[in-house]
Amino acid sequence: MPQLVKLQAELKDTGFVIVAPHAQQATQEEALRLLRQYKVNYTVTSSGNLPGEEVKGLPMAFLFDTSGKIVEKGNHIPLQKVRDLVQSEPHFLAAGRTYTKQKAAAESLKKTKVYGQILKKLDKDLKGDGPAAEEARYLAERIRAHGQRKLDEAKAGESDDAFLAQMAYAEVAASWKGDEIGEKASARLKELKADKTFQEELKAATLASQILAECEKLVAQGGKVVLDQGPNQRIAANVKASATALKKKFPEAKATAKVLRELEGYGIKGL
Repeated sequence: MPQLVKLQAELKDTGFVIVAPHAQQATQEEALRLLRQYKVNYTVTSSGNLPGEEVKGLPMAFLFDTSGKIVEKGNHIPLQKVRDLVQSEPHFLAAGRTYTKQKAAAESLKKTKVYGQILKKLDKDLKGDGPAAEEARYLAERIRAHGQRKLDEAKAGESDDAFLAQMAYAEVAASWKGDEIGEKASARLKELKADKTFQEELKAATLASQILAECEKLVAQGGKVVLDQGPNQRIAANVKASATALKKKFPEAKATAKVLRELEGYGIKGL
């Protein structure tokens, strides 16, 4: 599971997606507790199957290309196989057509997130006509639509997690620098900097993020975290002290309530 979490984080900007049906004899509460402990960042379903495919032992994995074809399956798929497939397949923003004039731009999406520079070149090609302009228009529209989705997600997150919203706006501002999408993100960051309510929530959310990062150091044994054993004792004590201080300083913050709920998943209650 930790390997999958790292892989999803590493490849999240390529369009790579992990879907993991679990087949363990566990209650939903037990499954959710384990997912929280490992900070799982991919979709987990309570069951699942593939028509015509037999599951031979657990864990069993299937690797699909962008067309939906199974290219690898087995009880263990080397991570390098996944990385190689991501590199050989079209980037999700370039998928959907074949390129003759903008092939270099389409391939560059696999190597960089500096979309503003790519858009600058594409906008120049848009002034012409023929295949180069058509391909440039297709790519530019998809890159800007992706940026707008990121902006919408950041906006929606402002009321739920100020820390993640701030990070999301900063990422868009950097990746789409020089483009209108990046300018919108930068403008919103300036507005939020002057918003005292948001800044207070941001302070609480930043501390909450640090507390949860400390929780990730807890060691699970047999799929369960035992707080009063080994190094977990010191970590749990630090977490409790930090959470108590957070609750005292920011009692009304949404981030405070959220982190207290998260801590319950680790067995840290009564704060």
